[in-house]
Parts: sequence; C-alpha cells; structure tokens
Amino acid sequence: MVRGNYDRQKPYLHNPHINKPIAEIYADLDAFSWEIFEDQPHRFDTVSFYVLLPPLFYEGKFIKGIYFSEAVELINKLFPELSSVFHSFTYSPGISYSWAPVADAYSSLYKNPQREKWFRETYADRAHKPIIPLQDTDFINEYLISPRNVPEKDIDLLAVARISEEKNLPIIAKALKVYRQKYPQKTIKLTVVTGHDFDANTMQGLDEFALNEWRQVETILTNPFDYINLVPRIDYYSEMPLYYSRSKAFVLGSLLEGKNRGITEAMSCNVPVICFQEFNQYARGDSRVFPEGAGLYAQFDPESLANTIYTVLENRTEFKPRYQYLKHCGRKNFFNTCIDSFPYYQHNIPGYKPGDAINNLWLDLAVQQNYQVSLNSFLYGGSPLSHLRGTNTIQQNLGELTKFN
Repeated sequence: MVRGNYDRQKPYLHNPHINKPIAEIYADLDAFSWEIFEDQPHRFDTVSFYVLLPPLFYEGKFIKGIYFSEAVELINKLFPELSSVFHSFTYSPGISYSWAPVADAYSSLYKNPQREKWFRETYADRAHKPIIPLQDTDFINEYLISPRNVPEKDIDLLAVARISEEKNLPIIAKALKVYRQKYPQKTIKLTVVTGHDFDANTMQGLDEFALNEWRQVETILTNPFDYINLVPRIDYYSEMPLYYSRSKAFVLGSLLEGKNRGITEAMSCNVPVICFQEFNQYARGDSRVFPEGAGLYAQFDPESLANTIYTVLENRTEFKPRYQYLKHCGRKNFFNTCIDSFPYYQHNIPGYKPGDAINNLWLDLAVQQNYQVSLNSFLYGGSPLSHLRGTNTIQQNLGELTKFN
C-alpha cells in the first residue's frame, strides 16, 4: 500500500530526543511515503485531483492551470496531455517530501530553510523547482468546517484520532489520570472521534493494532470509559463540525505525522488547540504548528499535558482560534501561496499583485468566461472540475480539462 521503510520513522513516534545528525534525521523522515504510484491499482479510485486554478484562455491569452495531488507521477503517466495545460504540484500525505520527480512544484509541511537546503542538495534534479510550505495553508473548506450553533459546549476535550500508535493515546490517558488527581474538583472526559467502524461498547471491529493501543489505555486508567468516550466513524461535513463546536478544547498526542487535519479543523471551528512542543519538531525547525492565540503547547510529559489542558480550559475565552486561522491560514491563503510560488503567473497574469491573486480581476473574469463560475466559487468547489476523485473520473473529464490543448 505504501513505499519505503516505515521502521525508520517508528522511533520518532514516541521519543522526542533522537540523537542523530540532522541530515540523517531528514533522511529518516523521507524514507517512507503514502503517495499513490502506478504499481498500486487498488488505490487508483482514491486518487485526488484538486484543481486549484483551471487552464484559462481569455482576451487572447492562455494561462496554465495548477492541480495538486498525492499521485502526480501516476497521473503524469496515465494522462501525459495534462502537462501541457497544468502545472503539477505534488504533496505527500505524511511527513516526507514527495517522491515524484516529474512534479513542477513540491509541498513541504513547514518553512524550514535547513531541511529545504538538504532536499535540494540531496535531489539535485529537483533543486530548481518551487517548494511550497503548507504550515499556514491548507485545502479544508473553512466555511463548511466552521462553528455551528449548539446548545452547549458539552465535550470537555476532543481528539480526532485513529486508535493507532502514532496518535499516542496512552500518554493522553496518563495526562487524564494526572489531571483528575491534581484537579479533582474539575472532572473532565476526553471524546475521541476515531474514524473506525466498530462497536464502541464491545470494541468489535477494531484490528489487532488498535486493540493493542487500547489495552495500554486500559492498563493506565483501569476503567477507561470513566475518562474517555469513543466515537466510531461519523460523516465529515454534517457531523464533524458539530463535534468540534461542542468541544471546549482539542488535543493532539502525536509527535510525528503529516500536517494534522484536526488542528486546522479545530481552529476553523473556533476551538483552542493543544499539542506537544515536540510535534514534528525536526520537520518544523523554528516554524510554528499554529498561529499565536490559537492554542498552547505542552511538553511531551503527562503532567505538562495535564497542566496545559487545565490552563486552556480555564482560559478558553482568551483564545481566538478561528480569527487567527482565517487571518493566517485557509483556502484563500493556500491559493495565494501556491500562485505566488510560480514565477510564471507573476509574468503572465495581467494586474498581478503578490499575496493577492485571489482578488485578481483578470483571473476572476477569465474563470467566469471559461467555466461559468467565479474564481472564488471555483476555489470552493463550485465547479464539477474543482475536485476529481479517482483515475476513472479524471479520464471522464479529460476533454474538459484539456480543452485548450
């Protein structure tokens, strides 16, 4: 299902102190990829093809589009004609840089000049290509994943996490135990939206890996359901915003993973976030996980986490997660960041202003003329072409995607 050696990343899941030269650490982070390649046909129907900017022909001028995907190498081999009308922007769902040598641009999770220098020196064939940091940008829909009117904030603490080793639920369990001992008058429970299809009463349906993680939680808490509510898989757009909106705070226990979606979703729903200071520390360098004012960091220690949870819950009205999220992050920032990363657009789009491509009038008129929706509407899924899923769907829309060939 994946490529590479996952065992090289495993030590980073639970140990915040890896004693290695930083170049070796970067190589470990790049040793494993969740991307989709041509030798994985069982995954072809899950390929994402996000059209950030469609190809445009307006007032006698042709402008290439941008698509981004976790399967750029596969898409390039199946549909080579797309390369004449699109720039390809590749991302890896995990911590690594993309392994696709044919991409026109690469994502990095954070602005980390030292890691970027290592990447360009290690992969000389890609050294001249744009690297687009995603720390302040992402493609969730901040107007669908947004605060809902709920009767009350009846969830003390929320985690959106599969029951798997990288999520470190056992250390959160230890923190819950410490919290109850230190603050007995402030009893709280953690709600975990697991993403699993299983019976939360009997645990039937969980695989052996998840059961092993849960047994560790049971050993720590003895009666885990006194501390934790488990929620099976729920609908993303209709139910997930409700869970966030009911929550007083969000917690992430991971030390290493990709750009955690839960952090951005929680901020978008105006929920303060808590994670470890050591989260993705080697990939981040000096970059932040979230904007100032959106949450707090804890040290990778149960008592530190318990104290941080207490501080956030006692002062949650002091945080402004959604304000900070919309100011610094979100889909419009994603669009501007990506467009700015390609010198091609600065040289070819009339009236171009760095950092403000989403408000470019020429682009808006061109998208409306060519696709009968505004640029903003296209960006937020207003066209059938905005997001295609699966190689068969890409094939079915190939004519429209390449109509300016």
